[in-house]
Amino acid sequence: MLTKLITNLLTCLWFLCALFSYTQTASAQTVTITTGDWAPLISENLPGNGPISIIVKEAFSHSNIEVKFRFVPWKRAMREVDIGSSDASSVWRATDERRQKFLLSDDVYENENVFFYLKSRPFDWKTFNDLKKYQMGAVLGYAYSTGFEAAEQKGDFEVFRVNKEKLLVDMLLSGRIHAFPANREVGLDIIRSKAPELFNDFAIHPKPLIKKPLRLIVKKNAKGRALLKKFNAGLKTLKSSGRFEEIYGKGPTP
Repeated sequence: MLTKLITNLLTCLWFLCALFSYTQTASAQTVTITTGDWAPLISENLPGNGPISIIVKEAFSHSNIEVKFRFVPWKRAMREVDIGSSDASSVWRATDERRQKFLLSDDVYENENVFFYLKSRPFDWKTFNDLKKYQMGAVLGYAYSTGFEAAEQKGDFEVFRVNKEKLLVDMLLSGRIHAFPANREVGLDIIRSKAPELFNDFAIHPKPLIKKPLRLIVKKNAKGRALLKKFNAGLKTLKSSGRFEEIYGKGPTP
């Protein structure tokens, strides 16, 4: 009799555990987010896929939503949201064209483009007119700020465009250029990887070219609005709790 009672209790316990597990699994929503590689902020090869991806995942987790990232070329990442192949894409700067096609989240990351130069070759600027006396480096196809591109197109200063950002560090060290623009974190990461022993020889100019927030984008429909509402609520929680700043913990600068 006792043995039968114990067996029945264990059976009930197993059933309740299985039911709880099923309920949890069934209630968890999964979203697919397309993104590109932008180390050290977003990368398939970084822990948690980088700090921006961690922010996105944790913001959604507050609504019991799981995130699956799919790494693709950047243009395709946005295109897949447009055609409905992915639920969202991270992260993008707001433009008039994008606002017409997509819904954009609250700020996920503050993108700051700055000038990197060598302390041994003083560099200073207040307006783009000040860059006339310098040879500047930049990457082909990269847009750093509307003012920078406009001045470059007018021929206000000389810009040597190359295929990869890493080459700009070599050009700076060899004296071929005086300075180059880059995202602050990306530029620091490149210097650490290319010339770690010379890290403290570099400097960042305190005046940024641009500071613009980057955001999650979703399709402009009812599903997208509902998803964005949940994401923004989770993002607000991360910011108010201090977790947002903790994830983005800034490393040393030269």
